[in-house]
Amino acid sequence: MIQELRLNNHLYPALLKEINDPPEKIFLRGELKADEPCFAIVGTRKPSAYGIEAAKYFARGLCEAGFTIVSGLALGIDAVVHQEVLSCKKRTIAVLGSGIDSITPMTNRKIGEEILKTGAIISEFPENYPAMKQNFPQRDRIMSGLSYGVLVIEAQLRSGALITARLGLEQGREVFAVPGEIFSLNSKGANHLIQEGAKLAASIEDILEEFQNIPEIQKMILKQNNLFDLDEKHKRVLEFLSEPRTIEELCEMTKMSSNELGSLLTILELKNILKRRQDGRFQRNNS
Repeated sequence: MIQELRLNNHLYPALLKEINDPPEKIFLRGELKADEPCFAIVGTRKPSAYGIEAAKYFARGLCEAGFTIVSGLALGIDAVVHQEVLSCKKRTIAVLGSGIDSITPMTNRKIGEEILKTGAIISEFPENYPAMKQNFPQRDRIMSGLSYGVLVIEAQLRSGALITARLGLEQGREVFAVPGEIFSLNSKGANHLIQEGAKLAASIEDILEEFQNIPEIQKMILKQNNLFDLDEKHKRVLEFLSEPRTIEELCEMTKMSSNELGSLLTILELKNILKRRQDGRFQRNNS
């Protein structure tokens, strides 16, 4: 069922109402929760292996911290982000540049169906409105408008991801970028954002520390941390961290899958027991 939410509807997202040009109405499939803290992750449609790994890492960490993750259900980084959040059994919201019944590309329709089981798909455009180039800046302002922050992972200098970041800055949102290789065209946009003042994001903590003065988010993070008691699996991982190790090394040592291990490492990082180094290895915080 498609719902139509106007500005005066109590379900209309509070943060989105605050931007200069909020949509008069949005179309919704799924469920929006009042005052849920959202965070947007965007990036290139053609990510590198590094970009995919970064997208999974930040999507997992931020949803485990309590954020509902917002992205655009496009190919590449968007799809990776939505899928990673779904694998963590957390909420994600897709914002479309087309009508809510016109998910493109068709290959992402299955992801859309999965999103609707726990999250939401929203659009400013009527049901079967086609995806057109001019729609996407309008879509981008909604993604940033819904969110407390925007993270860019791999983007060229002229890209929708940078439009989302720029709109986020105009809306007073926190903007972050994952640094990339200096010779890669896909990294030029993110690296440029960092040069222009966006915060470099090399860990989940780099992002969370920017929200220390927002009581609602601090309360959310504390609540999420308290939900996770360390069990035997967490302790088993820690046994192998007498020295810094990569996730591949830990998978081999613990005989766990990368998905299972990634979730355990994220929780340990959120509890400030370990940290991810810039070389990608994990180490205890007392190491």
